[in-house]
Amino acid sequence: MKDEYYFELRSSVQNFVKLFGLLETNATPCGYPLSVSQVYALQELESNQLSITELASKLELERSSVSRLVDDLVKGGFVNRDINAANRREVILYLSEKGNKSIQQVRQRSVDFFRSLVEEFSDEDKELILGGFNKLTLALSRYRRNQNDK
Repeated sequence: MKDEYYFELRSSVQNFVKLFGLLETNATPCGYPLSVSQVYALQELESNQLSITELASKLELERSSVSRLVDDLVKGGFVNRDINAANRREVILYLSEKGNKSIQQVRQRSVDFFRSLVEEFSDEDKELILGGFNKLTLALSRYRRNQNDK
């Protein structure tokens, strides 16, 4: 393929990121008043109690970034922190009641948001979009893994 294809792909992805709202730091693409990173953290904590280090690993972010992220979630009442009884130097994070309610609201809003995006597409087009997106995500995952191995 010629370079023009890759420039167009890059441009399309950048436009998608912008239109999807991923540059917005105070709301999710579906309009919930939390950042995308905060929602990802809540999703990880939904079924697991994690340390900051474990959460950072799952989010693929630096520990210091996740520490600041968690501080904001604790201040907002979404996450609780407790000292790990087995290792007193470690803090365990878990969702508060407000965090649990919020993640349920985000989930429903996001389903409604995605439904409205593709409701006019045929079932075949919906499957093609999902398949293509999954392939691109897999390729990006492989690329990141290979970069980390270097």
